[in-house]
Amino acid sequence: MSIQVKAIYENGVFRPLESVQLPERQQVTVTIDGNGEDFSDSGDRVRFVLPPDRWQAFCDALDAAPKDIPALRKLFTEASLFDDARAPSKSGPI
Repeated sequence: MSIQVKAIYENGVFRPLESVQLPERQQVTVTIDGNGEDFSDSGDRVRFVLPPDRWQAFCDALDAAPKDIPALRKLFTEASLFDDARAPSKSGPI
């Protein structure tokens, strides 16, 4: 017999997202379909969870118009010592 059940993986355990009619401690084989994702480099992935109200605040912040921060505008528009590695230091040696 073969059935397909969507599940979520949390804290080292697969938890079905719908009711499954199996006897307790029934051994099963799990096939993982990552929807095209490559899990080989999953060590650098980070997952964070927020309650719904905080998630909405996070989404609102992402959707908000960018703020004009003069110091950052200056940093990215004016030439700096790092623009040309041959430029002499203005402050002298450290």
